[in-house]
Amino acid sequence: MRIAGLLLAAVSGWLLCSCANPTPDRPLVLVHVMPWFESKPVSGRWGWHWTMDKTDPDKGALATHDRPLLGPYDSGDPAVIATQVALMKAAGIDGAIIDWNGPDGFADYAMIHRNTTLLIAELKKAGLKFAVCVEDNPGHRFMKEGQLTRAQATAKVAASFAWADEHWLTDPAYVRVANRPLLMIFGPQYLEEAEWSAIRANLKQNPLTFALPHLSRRPDVDGAFAWVPVSEGKTVARETWTAEHVALYAGEQKTGRPFAAVAFPGYRDFYAQAGAGKSYGSIDYRDGQTFAESFDLAMKSGAPIVQIATWNDYGEGTGIEPTIERGTRDLEVIMRRLRPDADPAELKKILAKHKR
Repeated sequence: MRIAGLLLAAVSGWLLCSCANPTPDRPLVLVHVMPWFESKPVSGRWGWHWTMDKTDPDKGALATHDRPLLGPYDSGDPAVIATQVALMKAAGIDGAIIDWNGPDGFADYAMIHRNTTLLIAELKKAGLKFAVCVEDNPGHRFMKEGQLTRAQATAKVAASFAWADEHWLTDPAYVRVANRPLLMIFGPQYLEEAEWSAIRANLKQNPLTFALPHLSRRPDVDGAFAWVPVSEGKTVARETWTAEHVALYAGEQKTGRPFAAVAFPGYRDFYAQAGAGKSYGSIDYRDGQTFAESFDLAMKSGAPIVQIATWNDYGEGTGIEPTIERGTRDLEVIMRRLRPDADPAELKKILAKHKR
């Protein structure tokens, strides 16, 4: 099936509300952000996401194949956050979907929550939108590390959803689809159907819930969001991921459910090299063509949301944030499509003003 044949109409009735004001004939473009990086100059330590307990940033070694042009930064650094949001806005991105575990818990959860609140404030200051993608897998960790029962761990996960429901889903800058706040779930992987349904029933803001495609047919899930199509450690060819997403988007269209399409630059993780687990495989970047083609396919999918996966997952090599290796290439792809009259030099000027 050829990409040129996929000219799907926008899903009727799924109207967007955005202070970024995308034109009516295109979906809302959001970028998935990981706010979990810690640097020694800011936080007093190099966090796991820069080291994977393997590399030493003090010696110039990072747990990634790419090096950010901002340097190995801290996600809680106000200067970094301001630069990242300025780059998003200059490229034409409408807002961010933030990967979040809850307001408290084990390991780095409290830090991620603190950084998330800082990022949300900067997004709102810039007139951009935000939403959250809630991880439910902390339930496993709560049981293992906290020696909680299944019921106690599930209650802890439920409290995270309830916190977001009360504090963020009511915000005027929060992403809404068909006048309902968008709530993404990276899963549900830990929660069983009955557990998720009980949590969903207690969310007062009646969010539109999107889950990973293979889990999106569960009860009390409203739609699916596509993700980077890695496959059991294999190298996924262009023809394979293109066909997979063409079929996914067409299938979601037929159901009449809302969904989120995905754009991604490629995939090359660092897990095996760091001894942090097996590699999930690879997708060739093809000198920027993978991102351009997946972005164009997503924009034509008929989805009300296009999610870019990701802004900065350096451990998996899916970031579009400017790097030493690729510069501003991926942001320029977005700018050419969403702000065709803009000068790409804007991006370099923003980077030049960044204060380290």
